[in-house]
Amino acid sequence: MTKFDERVKELVEKHPNLTKDEAVKIVTDKNKRKKKKREEKLEKGSPKKP
Repeated sequence: MTKFDERVKELVEKHPNLTKDEAVKIVTDKNKRKKKKREEKLEKGSPKKP
């Protein structure tokens, strides 16, 4: 089982009113936000080349 599947399963167990599709969307959106934040942090720390 992948880490993604584990997170979806945990989310559904914690919130039984969610469907699996809704949980997948939540986890996917969170991953996108984290990726964007990492990219912004990397760009901020790297020197700009002319």
